[in-house]
Amino acid sequence: MKKHLLSLTMIPLLVGIVFSSITPAIAAAIVQQVSQSQAQGLKGNGAHVTVWQGSGTNIDFTRTGETILRAWLDDPSKIAVDFDGSLGKRSGASIVHLKRVTGIQFPNIPRTESTLLTVITQSQYGRKTYLFQVGYGSGKPQYASIAVTPDHQNLIDGGGVVVAGNRTASWNDVERGLQRALSQRLISSSSPVAKRVRTFLTQVRNGMPMQQAAQRSQLSLAVVSKLAEMGYSTTTPATLPNPSSPAPSVFPSSVTPASSSQSTSTPGGV
Repeated sequence: MKKHLLSLTMIPLLVGIVFSSITPAIAAAIVQQVSQSQAQGLKGNGAHVTVWQGSGTNIDFTRTGETILRAWLDDPSKIAVDFDGSLGKRSGASIVHLKRVTGIQFPNIPRTESTLLTVITQSQYGRKTYLFQVGYGSGKPQYASIAVTPDHQNLIDGGGVVVAGNRTASWNDVERGLQRALSQRLISSSSPVAKRVRTFLTQVRNGMPMQQAAQRSQLSLAVVSKLAEMGYSTTTPATLPNPSSPAPSVFPSSVTPASSSQSTSTPGGV
């Protein structure tokens, strides 16, 4: 009987030793983030994705609300591409899954150390083209997924913008900030920035998310945030960002007082 009891007590220990000696394919499901602008090649060094043997890598567009129309992989000899749904449908795929493969030969395709994945997405506000430089990793995987995130995290799709002190201001605060800027002659009512803010407010009232409304209106998010702060609190200094600052802006002169001369705006977008 003692021998049987001793054997039973040894089973959990042996099981623990066996499982602890197994090296998992990936230590933790780590998610890395890349902004829309970087993944589109508009800023930074672009987006890089590594795929390891025995562990696939996901590219996740669920945070942007986009669906995938098409995708091209320039060298398919080492990577297989799959999706979480059908391509080209409104409620279709939003995740790309990349997996390492071997033994596939394609004539006239040179072997390279990396390849390019092009992804075309669609949302209710138009199409976007994303470029991912895909590399082949060795050893333990460093992450399992790349999450494509909206460019401007200070805007909340639910109808607010995060201002100083981690407070949330609404589009009503942006409107009050605009009225304050007009009354204090920071801008004139006929200036390009005033017109674009009004367009932004109209689109938000009609249900468009604030981030998309700012992009559609070609409105600098630095201006949106500052107007929201000015409308949220009367103690906020009544100044608007200088368009020459690093914050993305398409307004070259309309932040000057209305009595000052204004130059024409330069076409562009954020």
